[in-house]
This record gives sequence, structure tokens and C-alpha cells, in this order.
Amino acid sequence: MKSILIILGVLIGIIGMIFLALFIASYRRRPKFNNKGFTTLEKNLLTELYELFDSEIQTKLKAQIEYFEPKKKWRQYWEKSMSMELYGDNENPLSDNLRYKRKDESKLATIRFKTNNEKYHIEFDNYDGRIWGWKIRPNPKSIMKTSTISVTSKKINNDPNSFAQSTFKKEKLKSIPKFNGLLGKLNNIQSINQVFEPIRAEFLENYIKRIDSKLPIEYLDIIKQSEGVDFGDCCILGISEIHSTGLDDGNYLHLAEFDDGILAVKEEEKNGTVYYCHHSGLLDNLGTDFGRIITERINE
Repeated sequence: MKSILIILGVLIGIIGMIFLALFIASYRRRPKFNNKGFTTLEKNLLTELYELFDSEIQTKLKAQIEYFEPKKKWRQYWEKSMSMELYGDNENPLSDNLRYKRKDESKLATIRFKTNNEKYHIEFDNYDGRIWGWKIRPNPKSIMKTSTISVTSKKINNDPNSFAQSTFKKEKLKSIPKFNGLLGKLNNIQSINQVFEPIRAEFLENYIKRIDSKLPIEYLDIIKQSEGVDFGDCCILGISEIHSTGLDDGNYLHLAEFDDGILAVKEEEKNGTVYYCHHSGLLDNLGTDFGRIITERINE
């Protein structure tokens, strides 16, 4: 009996140590809010950002950064990247006069640069008519005080003075039509639960141009027949619904969603590679045959 109690005590101690280690790990990764100013590296990159735009947008961006620098912000260093989000002060919000036209959540600009013979890039984000924050990859913690950088390229991703394309309103079809090609094959494997009115050709072309990645031909063939497909326990997203998940090595655009992860293409990749992003954080390179990949996933 005494031996059993000792063994139980040891097991309880081990379990307690495991939970303590997990708690400490999660605490270290918890978002850290602060009111500290921007680093030397960030200030240099912001200067490069201003130079991309005309005087009106430059003035607004500079005023936005001046407003946000002493205000509440979130900075987090990940394994392979750093994220910054600017929150401001609800009691003293950013003036509407300092906001630009573009109100959607979108990428503002990308700057690629080198320092100490290492390549980095920063992505600036828009939201609600102002700069929302940025992400630098790979992890820049060791160079945040660097004053010398060499910019290799920079581009505007979305003009802040433009209006975002209006959201496409999906309309559910009352009955499931007889589909051709891949979509018909998928319906034979697992009955489709819901389909939607296809997006008009001019809207489809606009969405394709907005997406900085190569979309699989088989995915586009499905979208031409239905703006998204719901199988009940999984779904293929319509092109108007595509959104991104940011991982350490880049942004991944959702094409289909499952209980344990998503099928996605990587932003700025032009080879059509499809990835499976597990909710656990694992990432699988599945190749370029979207038809085979989605068929295998639906058939599981």
C-alpha cells in the first residue's frame, strides 16, 4: 500500500511539472501590450514606406504613426517572425481626417531588405482607413537597433486612396444541379449540402487579380459552377471568401476548410503548390494537383 502511494505521489508530481511547464510556455507567448515607441529598424522601414506614396498619403501615414507611437500597441516575437498591431486610445481615437479611403482589411505594402547579409521583408497592413500594423520575417529581434539597411525592392499592394471592391453577396441555390467535371465527381463521393449562384465573370476576374498567388485551375473550374460548396462537415470556399492565415514563413490563402485544418496556397507563390495547414501548426506540401488533393480529402 505504501509503495502504491509513493508511485501515485511521483506520478502526480510529474503531471504537475508538465502542467507547470505548459503554463510557463503559454505565458511567454502571450501577447504583450505596451506603449513603447518604435525601434530604429521600424523607423527606417516606415521612412521607406512613406516614400512609396504621394504627399497626401505620406502626410496621413506620418500623422497616424505619430499618433500611435506613444499609444497602446501589441508586439510579439515568434519563432520566425515578429508581429506589430496598433490599437491606439478609445478615449482619444485617431481623427477621421487622418484616415484614407480604403477601409477593408488588406495588405498596404511590402518592402524587402538586407542587413548583415541576411534577407528580410516587412508587410504593412491596412484596416479601417489607417495603418493597422506590420509583420517582419524572419524574426528580426537581433537587428531591431540596426540603423543601416539595404532595400532590395518595395511595392504598394493596395492603394490606400482606392475603394475596395464591394463584397459579393452569395445567393444559395434552391436545388443541387447536375454538375460536370470535378464537382460532379465530388458530389458522387459525398453529397453536396449547399451550393451557390456562380460569381459573374467580371467579378471573378477582379478577384483573381486581387489575389497575389496562383490559384489552381481545378479550383477555378469549381468556382465557375458555384461560389463555394458546402459538404456539411467541410467546404470549398468561394473566391470572394478567400482569406489568409499568417504563419511564420508567410501567409496562406484558404481554399477549403476541414475540421482539422485547411487546404491553402501560399501568398506570392506562382507555382500553384497546395498546402495542408493543420490546426496543430503542422504544414504539409501536397503538390499542385488540386483535383487529386481535394478528392482524397473528401473521400477520407
